[in-house]
Amino acid sequence: MDQEKQATSAERQKRVQRLKKMIILSIVIGILVPWVACAILFAFVFGMHQQWKDANRHLDALTQTVDEQGKKLEELSRILQEEFSNRQKLQDETEKRLELLEAAEAKEEEQALLPEEPKADNRHKVYLTFDDGPSIYTNEILDILKKYDVKATFFVLGKESEEAQQAMKRIVEEGHSLGMHSYTHEYDKIYASKEAFGNDVERIRDYLFQVTGVESHLYRFPGGSSNTVTNVDVHEFIEYLKESDTVYFDWNVSSGDAAQVSLSAETILRNATAGIETRPTSVILFHDMASRRTTVDALPMVIEKLLAMDNVEILPITEDTELIQHVKPRENPQRQK
Repeated sequence: MDQEKQATSAERQKRVQRLKKMIILSIVIGILVPWVACAILFAFVFGMHQQWKDANRHLDALTQTVDEQGKKLEELSRILQEEFSNRQKLQDETEKRLELLEAAEAKEEEQALLPEEPKADNRHKVYLTFDDGPSIYTNEILDILKKYDVKATFFVLGKESEEAQQAMKRIVEEGHSLGMHSYTHEYDKIYASKEAFGNDVERIRDYLFQVTGVESHLYRFPGGSSNTVTNVDVHEFIEYLKESDTVYFDWNVSSGDAAQVSLSAETILRNATAGIETRPTSVILFHDMASRRTTVDALPMVIEKLLAMDNVEILPITEDTELIQHVKPRENPQRQK
């Protein structure tokens, strides 16, 4: 009996011990589970918070990008509007110009149908001409002309020295007109007959072409077309020049530098510039001779005075220059400019 009681008591104690353990385990589980759940929930909430912050940052960046793109679009829109406005203005201006151009063309066409009124030419054309060269002063004369950017006309003789040939070449190279003044300047031989005159003309023409490559068609009579040394009618010589397509020029202003007594530079200046503004065309006679140093001295003063005058233009003689002739051809043609 006692053994049964002891067994029963032992069994009861075991059940009590198991029940305690179960109670303790339940208490521990009851304590741990909320904590674990809280930890899991905290971790979840923290993760969600980070994701929310990241999403906010991304949203802020996206908003900033959108704002920047919006500003760029506004700027582009403004530029396009300005461009459109400028194009519209340009189109309006172009249309106005076209209208003005059409009106001007219409006016020109209308005026073209009207008879032309003669244009007044108030210019005073001046031609500096030098006879009898080349000489020891030709290069100095050319230097002066070059300094003032002035072109002149040289009626030369058939001088055959190397210096003379180089001077002739320089005359042509620097844009001056090269004319003929006979080959020898010997009146009795040149004016002996029409044939003698023609031979002399062709001799000097061929010589100048050989030296310079220029075939001259400008001529000045030794002593002028009004000279009194020829016993042959000067019209015979004029007829030859016409037949050989050669134009002759005299002068209507004389510097006086070929006078027997050498004139001062101041006197040459006065002679060469007298009455220039009273004539539409002035052909001034100078001489390029070794015995006429004062011509060289006067030349800069003459040029400066001419350039200081109103409407004065210094030019080289060409075949189109208004003719200045002492003796006219028999048929007396009026050569037009």
